[in-house]
Amino acid sequence: MFPIHVVGRDKSIPKATIVIIVINLLVFLWELSVDAKGDGFLKAALQNYGLEVCKIGEQSIATTGLDTFRSLFLHASVAHVLGNMWFLFLFGGLVERYLGSVKYVLAYLGFGAAATLAHVALGNTVCTVTDTGVVIGASGAIAGIMGGFLVIKPKAKVRTMLGFFRPFVWTIKLPAVVFLGYWLLMDVLQHVGWIGVETDIAHWAHIGGFLAGVLTTFAAGFIKPMPKPDPLEHLAE
Repeated sequence: MFPIHVVGRDKSIPKATIVIIVINLLVFLWELSVDAKGDGFLKAALQNYGLEVCKIGEQSIATTGLDTFRSLFLHASVAHVLGNMWFLFLFGGLVERYLGSVKYVLAYLGFGAAATLAHVALGNTVCTVTDTGVVIGASGAIAGIMGGFLVIKPKAKVRTMLGFFRPFVWTIKLPAVVFLGYWLLMDVLQHVGWIGVETDIAHWAHIGGFLAGVLTTFAAGFIKPMPKPDPLEHLAE
């Protein structure tokens, strides 16, 4: 299932979300320029600027923190960065409007840190001479934003594409709680190996980030009321 639209009438511009997306895309363009220099250059750059799990404890806390921050803006491929940015674009706006731009950015970074911590603690990284467990990508932070979206608007309709090749393509509207619940469940099942094949996806980072987003946004609800449902939301389509 792939999300293509979140039903809603709010046309405000999520400025912080757009800035985060632009920064990620600019960083990826830099990665492409490094990759163009030849074999090995990009891998070395990602190891230098990303978070190497196997070096935690050998480096200072400040260095580990900086590497964690930088890793949130690095991606391994075009599909990786575009997929992440699409999910952020779809689900980030509502969370930003609820939290406010500054708190939203801080929450985004916090979710990313929580996701990284979950991966480091539970990801079962195997350290070798050639593999130091480099962690890159914004998906953990974005998972936190998705968790926040779930708390704020669980009944929002997410237009979802099923299948990828015509004529085997359908679109349906699913409640956010169903779509996001399915997304989280797939991560859990892939992590335990019940479905799919072995990959280098940091599933615990997704799970940890998502849960951080749920808990943080739920706690924020005691301070700031959640937005009221829009009875005319269906008119957005």
